[in-house]
Formats: sequence, C-alpha cells, structure tokens
Amino acid sequence: MVDDIVEALSARYGKDWARDTGANVRFAIEAERLVSNITDAHMIGEPEIEEYHVTLQFWVDRPISDLMTADRVAFEIFARISIEIFYSERRFVEGAIVYPFVTGTSRHGHSGSVILAGPHAAEFSERFRQRLVGGPRFHA
Repeated sequence: MVDDIVEALSARYGKDWARDTGANVRFAIEAERLVSNITDAHMIGEPEIEEYHVTLQFWVDRPISDLMTADRVAFEIFARISIEIFYSERRFVEGAIVYPFVTGTSRHGHSGSVILAGPHAAEFSERFRQRLVGGPRFHA
C-alpha cells in the first residue's frame, strides 16, 4: 500500500516527489536527532538510505505485551519524524515488527521503514504471526 500512496502523491506533486536524495539525507540526519531521547527504544546504528528508502532500526527496551504497546513505541517515533503528510502500516516479519511509512510535504517526500527489533519485538512479532496463521503456539 505504501508504494501506491507514493505513486499517488508523486502523480499529484511531481514524479520526483519521494526521489530527492539530498532531502532524504537531511531527513535521516534530523530523524536521528529527533529520536535520540525516546522512551522504551533506542536507535540501532545510523539511518540507512537505499534507493530513496530510509530505514530507521530501533532496539525495543521493554516487553511488548499487546499491539497497542507496539504501536505506541512506533508512533512515539512517528510523532517526532512525520511531517504534514503521513501514512504508515505494520508488518510482522521474523524477528521484528516493520512499519513502512510515507511522510512529507507538497515539496518533497520520504518513504521508508521504522523497524522495531530486539528480543522483545521478535517475541511479540512471532506471537502475532502465530495468531495470524493459527499456529500451534497461539491459544485464543
């Protein structure tokens, strides 16, 4: 869905809307500064930029007991880095919870992912994935 939203915003604001490498570098530098003092998670390494996609990876410091807790951690990050336009979704992958996102203004945009990692995020992601597929470890 994120790709569809980037496509729609690029159609509206210009084909290079989310393809400004300089703007992505500035966004990544500012994002790193803005998230330096969040609670419950800390950034692992530096932001990565690959083909106009900004990846911010975080180590979750406390157990994640439910979806609201996972989203609270992610949206504490998004509250600091999102701009005028914002969209996100969540995915449960092996070992992490990934939040692909789009943010920006009418002048330029950014697409990327916030990744919640570490043993707490990995355990919750696995529990939630078992719930989705009805695995043997999930008990309703």
